[in-house]
Amino acid sequence: MSRQPHPRLPDYDLVTIDVERAEPVEGKANLLGDTAGKTVDVAFRRALIGSAIAGTRVQFRAKRTMDGAMSEPHPEADHFRIE
Repeated sequence: MSRQPHPRLPDYDLVTIDVERAEPVEGKANLLGDTAGKTVDVAFRRALIGSAIAGTRVQFRAKRTMDGAMSEPHPEADHFRIE
C-alpha cells in the first residue's frame, strides 16, 4: 500500500492497495469484482484512514466512479475496518 494526496479531491488520499477479495454487496452491482488479485488505486477520505501506513489491512466498501475506485466516505461501523 502507498498513499498520496488525491490530485483533484481535497481531503482525500489516493491509496494504492493490493486487493485480496472483492465481494458483492447485496442489491448492488459488483463493478470492482474483477480487481481481486490486482493492485488498484482507491480514493479514501483522509480522516477515515487516519495515519494508516504501508502494510495496513483495510476492509471497506467501494464503488467505481469515472475517476476510478472510491471508498464510501462515511461508512457504517460494520462496513469499514483497519487492522
